[in-house]
Amino acid sequence: MRRYLFNIYTAGVVSRDEVGRKYPSDGPAVAYGQRIVDELTKDEDYRDAVIDVVTASGRLVARLISRDVPLVHQARQQPARHVSLH
Repeated sequence: MRRYLFNIYTAGVVSRDEVGRKYPSDGPAVAYGQRIVDELTKDEDYRDAVIDVVTASGRLVARLISRDVPLVHQARQQPARHVSLH
């Protein structure tokens, strides 16, 4: 089992996970990180939260954002612009 750390970035502040959790592979660790960020972003103060899933040796496994927060808030408010490439 490998140890994974879940560092949280929000509002310009970094909260580094110093304990982590053990998982047999990257997949379950990423799934856990996704659950954390989805739950965090339900709180208005953490809408911009990002979680990095990192191995204990420092390898970045995944950078996660909530599935419920739009990537670009204004994208829904502005019509799409079409540009010809020819």
